[in-house]
Amino acid sequence: MYRPLLLTEIQTWLSHKQQLFAILVFILFLLSSIGVIYSAHMTRQMYGNLQSLQSEQDDLDNEFEKLLLEQSAWADYTRVDWLAREELKMLAPSGENLVVVKDALAFNAEVRQ
Repeated sequence: MYRPLLLTEIQTWLSHKQQLFAILVFILFLLSSIGVIYSAHMTRQMYGNLQSLQSEQDDLDNEFEKLLLEQSAWADYTRVDWLAREELKMLAPSGENLVVVKDALAFNAEVRQ
C-alpha cells in the first residue's frame, strides 16, 4: 500500500513524545491567547457600558433634584395658604367652631393615670 511521503513523515514526527508535548503546549498557548483577547475585549465593552450607565444616572440625579425643588415650591405653606384663601375661598374657623379630637392612644393613657 502506497502512503504519501508527507503523511509518513508526519506520523513519524508525531510518534515522538516530545513533539506531542510541544503541540499540546502550542495548542494551550493559542487557547490561552484567545481567552486573554476575549477577556480584554469584554472588559472594554463592559467599561463602556458602565460609563454610559453612570452618565445616565447623573442625568437622572439632576432631574430628580430639579423635581424636588419644584415639589417644594408647589408645596410651600404660603402658596397653599394663598390658594386656599383666594381660589377656594377658605377661611380659618372661629373659636366656637373648633372641635378638639384627642388621639385614642393618648386618651387611653390619660384614663389609666
